[in-house]
Parts: sequence; C-alpha cells; structure tokens
Amino acid sequence: MFPGEDRKDIKTKDVWIISEGRFVSLDLSKICEQPVSKPVTEYSISELARYLLNPNQVTVQENVIGCRIKYHKSRSGIFGRKLKNIFTDRKTSSDNTPFVEEIISMLKIGDPSFQDEDLNKHFMKINDILRPYDPVLKRLSELNIEKIDDITAICEDIGHNRYQLNLQGNPNEKLNYIMNSISKRVNVFFNRAYLSKGLFEMRGFNFHSFNARNYWRLIKFIQNNQPKYCVLNADYQLEYRVNDNELVNFMHILEQSIRTDAKLKEALGLCITGDAKPLKLFFSKKLDQSYTEKYLPMTYRKVFDMYEMNQVEKAAIASMLNNHQSVVSFNYIPRSETGKQKLVINISVLHDVKALEPIKSKLPLLYSEINKKAPQSDIGKLYLLDSMSGYQNV
Repeated sequence: MFPGEDRKDIKTKDVWIISEGRFVSLDLSKICEQPVSKPVTEYSISELARYLLNPNQVTVQENVIGCRIKYHKSRSGIFGRKLKNIFTDRKTSSDNTPFVEEIISMLKIGDPSFQDEDLNKHFMKINDILRPYDPVLKRLSELNIEKIDDITAICEDIGHNRYQLNLQGNPNEKLNYIMNSISKRVNVFFNRAYLSKGLFEMRGFNFHSFNARNYWRLIKFIQNNQPKYCVLNADYQLEYRVNDNELVNFMHILEQSIRTDAKLKEALGLCITGDAKPLKLFFSKKLDQSYTEKYLPMTYRKVFDMYEMNQVEKAAIASMLNNHQSVVSFNYIPRSETGKQKLVINISVLHDVKALEPIKSKLPLLYSEINKKAPQSDIGKLYLLDSMSGYQNV
C-alpha cells in the first residue's frame, strides 16, 4: 500500500482488465505442437480478465425454489385425476407425452442485503426455522417414486429469472436432493464464466480479494495463418488456452469502458469493496433503442446546438451513431440500509470513430474532438458515446 492511501480507495481506483500489447521474442515450442510465427504479442491481464477468459468450471450459489417432475407414461393414456394444489403447475398429457408437474415453493428465500451483517444472519436463522413448515416438503414426501421418470431442480436468480438444473443419480436420489435443498441456497456449477452469446456469470469471481497488482500474460500468436491465444502465469507457464477469440475482443472493450465510463468503474468498485453483489456482464453490438435526431447522447445534443443543420443532416449523424457500437451491460445488487434490494444495470455504449468518417470534412472540429477521446487499440478507436443506468426493485 502506498503511504497515505486507503486500502479501499486503492482497490477501487485501480480496476483494470488488459494492457496494450507489445511484441516479444518467446519460445512457444513447449506449448504449441505446430510451428508458430514470430514475434508474438504479449498483453498483461488482471485477475478479473483471467476469470472471464478461463474455460474451467465456476461455482455460484443459487436459490432452489422447486422442481420439475416427469412421470412415466400412463398405460391407459390418461395419467389419472388432477390434484388441485396451489403449489403445482401440471401439464396435460397425451398417449405419447409424459406427464409433467412443476412444484414451486412459496417460501421467500434469498440473502438479506442489510448493511448490518448481524441482522442479515438473524433473518437467515429465521428462514431456517420456518423452512420445515413449507407445505411443499409435505407434497414431495407424498410422491410415489415408482411413477417418476426424472426430476430436475428449478432455480431462481435475484432478478426472478428461472432455469432448470439437471441433477445426477436415480429418481430417488434426485428427490432426496430436492427435499434437502428446497428453499435453500445451493452450489451450482457452470461449465465456465462465459455462458453464451456475450453473457458472463460474474458471481463466480471473488471481487473482494481482487488485487490490481496481480497479473497474468495473455499471448497472441499466429498459427496456420490464424490468430490464437493462451494465458501464461508470471513465470511463463501455461494456464489455459483461449479457444474463442471473441472473448479477447470483449476484454479490450471492457477495458475501454472502464477507462472512460466512471459509472461502470464505480459499480465494479462497489463489488470489490463489498458494497454490492455482482450478477451478470453482457456484451452486445447495438442498443435496443436507436438514436434519432430527437433522441441523442448529450455530446451530440450540444453539437446540434452549435451548428446550424437541417433535419436531413441531423438524421444522417444520428444514423452514424447506430452503427459500429459496442455495448457493455453490467448488473449488480447494491447493499441497502433498509434491506430492500434493487437490481441496478449500468450500460456503457462505445462507438468506433470510423463510423464518423462521412462528417470528417464537414465537421472537422467535431471529428477532431471525438478522435482525441478514442485511444488506438486492437479493436479500433473507440470512445464513450453514452452511459446510462437504471434499476428495478427485486
């Protein structure tokens, strides 16, 4: 720690993802089976980037709120009488379709988010005391295991999004797991932090232990005329290979977003200091809502006031802003004094300077100012076009 600096301030202000690349002379013969073109490019990456790129399994805690039961096909084609139960959602069956029943607990679960940790623990104890009285446990104990073909758990995240969790073992073992886990938080395993199509699971990263001084080496090399990447530790030993080059592009985009969007950096800082819980990180190529001459980011509203432009010219500039975007969305749950949880989303919109080429000669001062804000990187020259945030009560 530097003299006179607070540990929390250091951890917050030093958030970073990836450095600029530099050419190095490195022997990769022990790592790559086939010849590699020299030189290679080396980047430094932070603990957070190492987590996001890692192809290995991650563990998070999730709420189990119920289960989905698939019964054996009925010999008569009619499964039997329908049970009226406020906790179930039964799907009608046919001769060829197994009967499916969903059983959902009405017991509210989840970690309290008071700033007072002792108060949080107190409410968790109350939840454990009430759990045995959940009517769903009685319903599960009455099930005839001989009629069950398969059981999957139903999990729900803080945003009330549900998904099914496949379980291992026979139906009896699965049922026992559900009965022991219902209305509890359990460990859930994902294949890796990168879930799919630009979406990352952030709960598997230990933000509280983040140390900005720790780094790993991301190596870019050319093999068979194709760029490839691998991650080495500080001693140049292989940790893992990066099989999807788009993930590296995401790291450059995230680095640029953190450097230019103070709101995003602050949000990550809250997670590092323990004042917020991270949830998801999402990358997309375009905002859902398009910019128009009437709906523009603040920078361009000021431009329209400075220059005399007709509606056609304004519409043309707005159209440019809708192309070559890189959008970073980060959602998290801040701690609350009242215990009321809010899901906050921060959206950073980066824009590639090359989209503004058509106005370079007509509005040279504007182009020059924007160009200055966009440092050169492996993914082009990006500047912060817009930053916005919002929340919903959960």
